[in-house]
Amino acid sequence: MVSKKDIQKEYKNLKEKIKFHNEKYHSQDDPDITDQEFDLLFKQLKELEKNNAFIDTTDSPSRMVGGKKLSELTPFEHGLPMLSLDNAFSSEDLKDFEKRNLNKLKENIDFSYLVEPKIDGVAISLFYENGNLLRAGTRGDGFVGEDVTHNVLTIPEIPMTLNRTSIDFPKKMEVRGEIFIELNDFSLINKDFKKNNKKVFANPRNFVAGSIRQLDSSIAAKRPLKIFCHSIGLVSDRNFFETQDEMLKKFNKWGLPISKEVNVCNNLDEAAGLIDLLTEKRNKLNYEIDGIVVKINSKAIQEKLGNSSRSPRWAIAKKFPAEEGESRILSISFQMGRTGVLTPVANLEPVKLGGVTISNATLHNMDEVKRLDVRENDYVKIIRAGDVIPKIKEVVLKKREDGSKTISPPNTCPTCDNTISFFESNTPLLNTDVLTTNNKNCYGFSQFKETLKHFVSRNAMDIDGLGQKTIDIFVDKELVTSLPDLYRLNEEDILSLEGFAEKSADKLLDSLNESLNTDLHRFIYALGIKEIGIETSKNLSKYFENLESFFSIKYEDYLEVNDVGEVAAANLENFFKSDSNKKILEELLKLGLDLKPPIQVKESHLTSKVIVITGKLSNYSRESLKLKLENLGAKVSNSLSKKTDYLIAGEDPGSKLSKAKQLNIDIIGYSDLDGFLNNL
Repeated sequence: MVSKKDIQKEYKNLKEKIKFHNEKYHSQDDPDITDQEFDLLFKQLKELEKNNAFIDTTDSPSRMVGGKKLSELTPFEHGLPMLSLDNAFSSEDLKDFEKRNLNKLKENIDFSYLVEPKIDGVAISLFYENGNLLRAGTRGDGFVGEDVTHNVLTIPEIPMTLNRTSIDFPKKMEVRGEIFIELNDFSLINKDFKKNNKKVFANPRNFVAGSIRQLDSSIAAKRPLKIFCHSIGLVSDRNFFETQDEMLKKFNKWGLPISKEVNVCNNLDEAAGLIDLLTEKRNKLNYEIDGIVVKINSKAIQEKLGNSSRSPRWAIAKKFPAEEGESRILSISFQMGRTGVLTPVANLEPVKLGGVTISNATLHNMDEVKRLDVRENDYVKIIRAGDVIPKIKEVVLKKREDGSKTISPPNTCPTCDNTISFFESNTPLLNTDVLTTNNKNCYGFSQFKETLKHFVSRNAMDIDGLGQKTIDIFVDKELVTSLPDLYRLNEEDILSLEGFAEKSADKLLDSLNESLNTDLHRFIYALGIKEIGIETSKNLSKYFENLESFFSIKYEDYLEVNDVGEVAAANLENFFKSDSNKKILEELLKLGLDLKPPIQVKESHLTSKVIVITGKLSNYSRESLKLKLENLGAKVSNSLSKKTDYLIAGEDPGSKLSKAKQLNIDIIGYSDLDGFLNNL
């Protein structure tokens, strides 16, 4: 009889073989064995796992490749917000960064800094518990991203289990890093895609983003993605890392990849010198970077400085000067958004900047067109601001052709002859007559598509399965020419479209039906009325309580609502007095639109109290707790100030807890939360 020890030994040897051949195939592009031989090894591994329940499969290659395709990406909630970095564009900006921090601390401290390249990839959060990788998610909005664990498990460089060394690791921690692809790999893949008539990627970042968000993990498994880990989010053991440098060294010992270009500097002058060296070295690196990150090294000082609403105060990214090139404007066209605003766009002779081909650049508005005095056929200097957004810097006047004409915005749509004011003064809900022209050059098409995109978005009607591509198809094929048409779609309509199967069609129809039963404020926001955001929609719904009442409300009535000014009041009155809009809203009601009135807030112990939530809460999502507090009359804020009445502190509350203590703010621990809410 084979002993457990022998089975575990065989299993360990199989894992090592498979991981070795995975590395040879996926990362080195140099396989030692055939696909059939690899498949046989893999089959043996899975048989051992199936027949021996005592085997620990935490770091098994069977979790890493060829995973089942998911139907959708699910939300990933960060234990601590995954913030962005403030930018510095000059040495003066760096000095201001240091000065701000010294002023905030009110101490004369000699900061040491950790300096590292800012990898131009996709930000990722890896959640480890007891050294085992459990989940991985993208940045998203900083609070909630997308769960991409199935794809992250295919990246050989990311350890499923951390190496145990003499230095242990925290029980729970979120390791933050950047997933990227090396430039030589990217070049080879694009050549292969081009050879096989597949769409090539504009830049490495787009390739990585597309790879990491695949629903089918076998696609990501074939792509040579890599990672550098650079920071920590939630961590269960306080004071586990005394410095940023110590943290990275521990990462390295645990098997988490880190950049080799990281250095500690004793002062800002040293940091500036290292920034210059890394900037010179930029083009010699085998991966793209879009700046240099400077971090105060001491974790204790980082905690004292804390974060602003969007970025840590103790870190800053020194951005590279924008790359500049020259191109000729072939034409200037106008694009229309959902509110009817026209945006001028310069269509350019393709020019390469920073490895990206630029073929158009926004001119923002007519004021910018006049400021630049830009004209068709002009030669212009192009920059990529922040290495991302193409922008026209100036016109090369000495190359201007004789007889060139200044640019004026169009007065009418080029195909339907409606005046531009028609689009600006009316909602795209009206424009069924425009859409039935079936002419893709009509402004009504792009405007209506943007309206639909807003209508189905998460904070609006929250209709799952209606992305931009699907919306484009529905409108282009005239299946949807007004909002009510969304709710007239049937399975046959949807199955006639490329990319839909019975299951996905049924799911979309279910989501559409569910969206008919929604909150009044969500529907008001979904209508896309100018100046009416989500918070104003909430105020309107609380004040007027039902949709029907809006049809008889006048301008003066709207001004009584909190946060509604003269422009917003005029927009609301124009919208709801329109007979065409009334007709469309009545159609939606006939199709089953059932709007829930707002919960009337009663006077409570929390009325008008300002409350901040921090840390992880086991029995509440942040959104559900926020709603409960708002229903009790409280105002929930993201940032602490002297006006804050209470801080609700969950697990791993971070720097907000210490700041609340300094400001003498009442702190509600998680164990006291239910009593606090119920005034016990």
